[in-house]
Amino acid sequence: MSSAARIRVALLGCGRIAHVHAGYLRQVPEVEFIGACDLDPVSREKFAGRWQLPTFADVDELIAAAEPHVVHVLTPPATHARLTVELLDAGLHVLVEKPMALTTVDADAMVAAARRTGRVLTVDHNRWFDPVMQRARALLETGQLGTLIGVDVFAGAAAGEGDLPETGHWKASLPGGILYDLAPHPVYLLSGLLGAVQELHVVRRVDADGRIEELRAVADGAHATGSLTISLATRPPMNRVTLYGSEMTADANLNNMTLIVRRTRRVPKLIGKVLPNLDEAVRLLYATAVNGVEFVRGRQRFYPGMGLHFRALYRALAAGQPPPVTAEDGRAAVSLLQQLWEQAGVSIEPDARRVVQA
Repeated sequence: MSSAARIRVALLGCGRIAHVHAGYLRQVPEVEFIGACDLDPVSREKFAGRWQLPTFADVDELIAAAEPHVVHVLTPPATHARLTVELLDAGLHVLVEKPMALTTVDADAMVAAARRTGRVLTVDHNRWFDPVMQRARALLETGQLGTLIGVDVFAGAAAGEGDLPETGHWKASLPGGILYDLAPHPVYLLSGLLGAVQELHVVRRVDADGRIEELRAVADGAHATGSLTISLATRPPMNRVTLYGSEMTADANLNNMTLIVRRTRRVPKLIGKVLPNLDEAVRLLYATAVNGVEFVRGRQRFYPGMGLHFRALYRALAAGQPPPVTAEDGRAAVSLLQQLWEQAGVSIEPDARRVVQA
């Protein structure tokens, strides 16, 4: 892709997440954001009114009229494979929302289409780029953490409290219910940190109606062992990743965007009981001050990792480099997701005919 011209980007889907994508795309220097497509006329009207861009009811019409180079697929997961393959075959690069697909069979078809067409296929693993995750990963990559021994990932949300939709929303029809919509983020974080998962053990907790409200898993990966918890039952809902190293431990809070680093200190025992608490208090106060300033300046936004991901992605595309999240990364997350749900006793049977927009 020539770096001389801006990259023309369109969205497939005009739902809630499309507005988040639109806001961040407008901030990427390499991108010319050109429009969107959705079956629902109400969603199209709202999107066009807010962003002052053309919208289309038909994908072929979008491609013919807007001539995008890249399309973001923001439709429900069951439609990802079919739409992505169609766009790749049309000669377009594709970013698909998480999860890449519901099954490894679909993910493999998507990867094969990208290889066959020579187009770029990438997945929006936005939490991988959250500022605190980038700092935690830097500690690991630079060796400051030491050897990675273990990883704990915890993801929580409360249905009906703004984190997840009420029963009746299309997300409730996903395999495993609305818990499934929460699962991709912690799964790709665990997969990215552990490497190829060779063994997985899952236990589940069900509510009074027999619905799964919590999954816990232990995984043996290529780089370390890890644990994963996905819960609708805990309060307040927490989202955090802890990296346990041979030299230090890094605890990333993805809700508050704070990172606490703990290390062994060679000081008298009594001081050693107090100093870590003071260190953590200072770090929390500093993070609170920084977050407060960013909020006042209008820079504190939801999904900060998405904006950073898009900047990294389109810099790479403009330079002819591989995307920061590869199709194979997305496939690995789908594989782990599928194993998780199969061990929880949930059958993954996507309905390829479903075309409801996100």
